Amino acid sequence: MYDLPDNAILYASDRHGVYIPQYFAESINRDMLSGVPDSDLDALALGPDSCDHYWDIWNDVECNAIVTDSDGTTFSLYQDGDLWLVPTDWEPEDD
Repeated sequence: MYDLPDNAILYASDRHGVYIPQYFAESINRDMLSGVPDSDLDALALGPDSCDHYWDIWNDVECNAIVTDSDGTTFSLYQDGDLWLVPTDWEPEDD
């Protein structure tokens, strides 16, 4: 795991396991989300057993999703077991 910035937000703990993408799709306020088509979120919301391309779609969502909070701060997704919202200008440092 990388040292996350102080303003990183834990979105979903790893206790959700393979259902993290489904949880994200079901719980994210879509008005705060950009870069991801609703059709991808709808597919993820069906869960890993209902969608043949669940992990491919999740990979696209992870790479492209931008969450904007009420203050206008933008976050991207970072998963290391847990799912985090990290500022879009944060880049992991190599050890």
